[in-house]
Amino acid sequence: MQTPDTVTESNERAAQAESMFRSFLKAEGLRCTSERIDVLQEVYRSDTHLDADGIYNRLREKGTGISRATVYHTLDLLFRINLVTRIDLGHHHTHYEKAFGVANHLHIVCHRCGRVEEATSSRLGGLVEKLCAEQGFTLGSFSLQVFGECRDRQGCDERSGEKPQG
Repeated sequence: MQTPDTVTESNERAAQAESMFRSFLKAEGLRCTSERIDVLQEVYRSDTHLDADGIYNRLREKGTGISRATVYHTLDLLFRINLVTRIDLGHHHTHYEKAFGVANHLHIVCHRCGRVEEATSSRLGGLVEKLCAEQGFTLGSFSLQVFGECRDRQGCDERSGEKPQG
């Protein structure tokens, strides 16, 4: 549950991301449309992993006259400037999540029911940073997906709609 402090911090991060996006668009000679800003805000308001169609549907439900092409193009622009991260959660399409001001983390995905848990690890972060340095890179950010199976098979079976085996 978010506290007033975390909500304020989240709003400030979203405002900073919007300012960075506006500056990028101006520098690239691209129009800063309300639809592009709506896509950014939808990602930064969400605490879930969104796909492009989900963003499109949410914005359409709010009365935004936006096209799917604009959503996809805007997500590509946001990815280019590290304001969103693209992630593959094994659902045969790309998901997006906010990247600015977000700690490096990994996603642990159950391949049976699709449950996703996020985890951070300073040891893993240090290892990834070391691996990057060995290859001549400076680590900016990372998002890693790990696939496995829920330990609680009963809960997994309930989430996936399958009957427990054995």
